[in-house]
Amino acid sequence: MPFNSNNFPPDINPQVYSFIAVLIGSACVGDYNAAEQNSLGNWLILIGQFILTSAAQQQLIEGRIENSNININSKEAKMGGSVYTNNSKSNQNQRPEVEFLLDAIKKIEKELNELKNKD
Repeated sequence: MPFNSNNFPPDINPQVYSFIAVLIGSACVGDYNAAEQNSLGNWLILIGQFILTSAAQQQLIEGRIENSNININSKEAKMGGSVYTNNSKSNQNQRPEVEFLLDAIKKIEKELNELKNKD
């Protein structure tokens, strides 16, 4: 069966996927001494770093092609030239939403206190 990159890594439960890594790591320790374990562990980490670096560069290139790379710390963004600030909602326009959330928090706190007092 040929390798299909669409099926790897497999779509399995994240906890199971992580547990498999624990099992493989435990198996790799085997009868190796600390220096051998250190060497093997660093080699595996290097593989991961290579994969992450390659993926990051690919994301950067794709983002530039799609024009979706945004630096929120740029002068343009700080002057209001960002997709995050060009939504015509200033902090003052969002005040009703903040008030709604604060009111909801107060109601939750009140209900929690009532539940505590019942005990």
